[in-house]
Amino acid sequence: AKVRAISLKRIAYVTGPKGGVQDYTTKLNKKVRRLGLRVALSQKLKEGNLVLVDDLKAPSFKTGALAKALRKMDIGTKYGGSTAFMVGGEKADPNLQVACRNIYGIRHVAQLGLNVYDILKHEKLILSTEAVEKMEARLG
Repeated sequence: AKVRAISLKRIAYVTGPKGGVQDYTTKLNKKVRRLGLRVALSQKLKEGNLVLVDDLKAPSFKTGALAKALRKMDIGTKYGGSTAFMVGGEKADPNLQVACRNIYGIRHVAQLGLNVYDILKHEKLILSTEAVEKMEARLG
């Protein structure tokens, strides 16, 4: 056994990492991001997990009413259903956002908030027709 001086006991802490918080993000080109979004949307369509609705608005901000409507479509993880990502039009419906907040596995965003990670993370993708029109213009 090697005997060390007591002053050298904690030498590793002195020579720790230097600098501020490290950033590991990588930049993706717009072309690549658009292509990723197209591929994710077509994958949901092939799987049959893409749901189109005319209007994605809630008449009330009550969670129970939304949960009951989603349960009819077998969406909502509490009852063995699937998770869902809902995409509205230009602006997100405030009633729907409040109603979705308390349901586990359900998320609602405006059309510009659509991203590949959330599409792949959730089982179902619910799009309004307004969101589809805006995406066609955005993706080309």
